[in-house]
Amino acid sequence: MQKRLDSTDIRILEALGVYGPRNILKLGKKIGLPTQTLRDRIKNLKSHFSLLLEANTYHTFIGLKKALVYARATPGYFRTLWAALKANGYWLYLVPRYDMAESCFGVYGIPIDHTEEFEQFLKEIEKLKIAQSIELLWSTCIQTINLTDNWYDHNSECWVFEWDKWIQEIENQGTQLPYTLLEQESCPQKADKIDIIILKELEKNAECKLRDIAKLLEVPPQTVGYHFKNHIIKKGLMEGYLILLRHFEANSNVYFFRFNFHDEKTMAKFALSLMNKPIGRFIGKIFGEDAVFAEIYLPRRQFRAFTRSLTKLIRKGLLKSYDYAIEDRSRKQAQTISYEFFENNKWIYDHEKHLENLRNLVRSYK
Repeated sequence: MQKRLDSTDIRILEALGVYGPRNILKLGKKIGLPTQTLRDRIKNLKSHFSLLLEANTYHTFIGLKKALVYARATPGYFRTLWAALKANGYWLYLVPRYDMAESCFGVYGIPIDHTEEFEQFLKEIEKLKIAQSIELLWSTCIQTINLTDNWYDHNSECWVFEWDKWIQEIENQGTQLPYTLLEQESCPQKADKIDIIILKELEKNAECKLRDIAKLLEVPPQTVGYHFKNHIIKKGLMEGYLILLRHFEANSNVYFFRFNFHDEKTMAKFALSLMNKPIGRFIGKIFGEDAVFAEIYLPRRQFRAFTRSLTKLIRKGLLKSYDYAIEDRSRKQAQTISYEFFENNKWIYDHEKHLENLRNLVRSYK
């Protein structure tokens, strides 16, 4: 029998999303649990529910613009396409998708002054005929949606999917989006090399000790502490913490949805309604469009209820259209920000080198 989250687990997870995992003593006081009990609970969540605790970099403030790439492979060339998408070292996340053909989805963080060269890189993949089509979308930073007790019944210790109430909530929702979902006019570079290394290590493990990062950098711990407090936190280089786990039953899927709206107002209402729902994992806004994308996590038996709710939203004029694909999470790959390309407080983007890597890779595969 599959283990289920209990009420205490939910309280812990919600507090981790609000306060982060770096101060267990403070976290225990906030939710009224002894420190050792809290540590044991978190250890159990890691082993039984694959809990991940990671930092989310606010890429806009380190000079990077988010790019979403949908690539459909030429028949027989999926493995080549997968490798080709990694030939550009600024990739952050890649996952295969169940689609009409073998395809994959990628997220990149591209230096703001090199967006046109990245577009040329993707066009080169098409010219090499390993992709039938590639769609590129520029986006805001991606807002994490951490778990809360909304839709969780503490009495029965079960999830309750209140789809009709969700539709009513969207109708009455506000329209003030968080800063992470606003289109910024620029991507100012506010970080130095030490900041980038700290962010990279926190992306790998949000619980890592600053003294361990100091050893890695071969600098005094006070130096790392200063950068964490006065740069990472005060300058807003970190958006928050990602508290990710499998909180539903085993028969669940992860879907990547794109939602299109008639206007900015309905888009904002919909986006805000997802911020405290257990079905959302992250959300971002597509530049220049009244559209958002989101990773949706659902028990399979709830999928049709979700799409029926979307149909009702379309009839009410609160949603224009949507499309989706199932992600193959068993084969996903992710990496941290590309710290190795950051020198003298700026990003090094060697376009010709990326193209050379791509062409050599394709030749070797063919």
